[in-house]
Amino acid sequence: MPIIFIDTQHPHYKNKEVVETWLKAIEKHPRPEDLFTPLIETAVKSSKDGLRVLSAYQTNPGKYEEAAAYFANFMTEFFEIEGYSYDFSTWMTIEEAMGSIDQKPPER
Repeated sequence: MPIIFIDTQHPHYKNKEVVETWLKAIEKHPRPEDLFTPLIETAVKSSKDGLRVLSAYQTNPGKYEEAAAYFANFMTEFFEIEGYSYDFSTWMTIEEAMGSIDQKPPER
């Protein structure tokens, strides 16, 4: 089950606009119940470069395409915020990665 990571960054001075946009996006795009399970709901880091927010969601079996479309649509809400950027990436679980080379992960 692929894991979707969303890593966002924005300047400190845009935080109020980002939070307002996020709250509106939550209302406009209600979270579907059957597409994914949050692994990291929202982790926030502040630095001299601004704020960085990381989230990770494990997709449910057979639901990757729908989950990816949901997040891609959700993130369009932030397009007009100057200085806001995000990286959307897909990672494999260790089982998927090992399986892609016909191996099983070691017992832990």
